[in-house]
Amino acid sequence: MIRRLVLGHGALANVAQAGAGAPWGWYPLCMRQGWVVLGAFWKRGVLAAMVATVGCSDRQLIGEDGFHAFAITEDTPPIFVSEDGDEFFLVEQRIEFPIQTPTDRQMAELEAMATEPFARMPWVVRGDYELEIDYVLINLDDAQREVAVIINGFNEFHEYVPGFAEGEEEAVADFAQFERIVRLEPLERLRGTIREERLDEVTVDLATVVNGVTNANLVMHPENEQTDPRIAPFVPAVVPALTGVRMGLRATGAGNVLIELTIRVRDEAGKIVPIDRMWELPEPELIAPADIAPPEG
Repeated sequence: MIRRLVLGHGALANVAQAGAGAPWGWYPLCMRQGWVVLGAFWKRGVLAAMVATVGCSDRQLIGEDGFHAFAITEDTPPIFVSEDGDEFFLVEQRIEFPIQTPTDRQMAELEAMATEPFARMPWVVRGDYELEIDYVLINLDDAQREVAVIINGFNEFHEYVPGFAEGEEEAVADFAQFERIVRLEPLERLRGTIREERLDEVTVDLATVVNGVTNANLVMHPENEQTDPRIAPFVPAVVPALTGVRMGLRATGAGNVLIELTIRVRDEAGKIVPIDRMWELPEPELIAPADIAPPEG
């Protein structure tokens, strides 16, 4: 018997609010040619070094930008508690990309060119822009902490929402589309980068998982490649680009860990616009591993 938690829109909103009230706000930076940096900054000023790293140089400004920041704290409630008392903590921030709004004529043309498994051709496709994420993890405690930096993406059609499952032996989290487990020493600050090729995998995996597979965790497993013969036949001919991501921190113990990040977008097709002109994105269908898992038995 497997007990499973699946997060819907309401639960996602609660997860996103778990870090609300933390001391951060918006800070305008400049955008470099081909790259837009999106987000918010922590008011205590710990991002000074990163500002120097991603600040203005020889690249053209193409819109507004900044940093994102959120945290798991000692006051964050567990998102899932197993029957044995094991606790999972999760805080996420949903970030939409500022994509150009299609005209009515363009949307009609897309709707006339349906491509499986999507109801129409996507407005933005893989390769229109490339993504890269820089982050800083900060352990605010005088004790060692272990967290997973996770990413789950969404496009015009679908949003991937892994949950938690409890089997006979232990409770486990479904694989996120990207996850990196990090052990932080007391008061340690650790930098990292999630490069374009890893985020391209997130893009393709999201399109693949809705195209007839029967095991979502097989597709999302960090060691499995898109060329895996169990996965490759399900990669669609047309892959929608990500229209946003849910960045998250996941842990199995309470603590105080902050993440600060920037998302850079290299715009190859002119689809990234200033935030005040961005497309009001369609609401995607939530896809959980339990929705496409093979039947038990």
